[in-house]
Amino acid sequence: MSRLLTGLKAHLWQRLSALWLLVYFPLAGLYLANQTITHHAQLMIVLAQPLFWVTTLITLGLIAVHAWVGVRDILLDYLPRPRVGAALLALGTGLGVWLGFAIYTAWSVLVQA
Repeated sequence: MSRLLTGLKAHLWQRLSALWLLVYFPLAGLYLANQTITHHAQLMIVLAQPLFWVTTLITLGLIAVHAWVGVRDILLDYLPRPRVGAALLALGTGLGVWLGFAIYTAWSVLVQA
């Protein structure tokens, strides 16, 4: 994965993920604002719609990619060289845990619906 997210490829991934996020969040907000939700069961049905659920999973992955590229670049630019490896390991572990929890939470919404 490190070769995929270095140099120009990392720059492009970050820009593409930023564009996706820029489009996804307002559209998701409009979609949810236009739903009639009066209780929890209706919310779960709305969140479990296939298009919404799949785009949300894509968004979670792109948030992780966007964060990885951005924070990795900051760490490489500002940390002393001996500490970069440990910091990147911590970052990767933290993002992996976050992404796993986010996917687990999204999956549980789908299963409950």
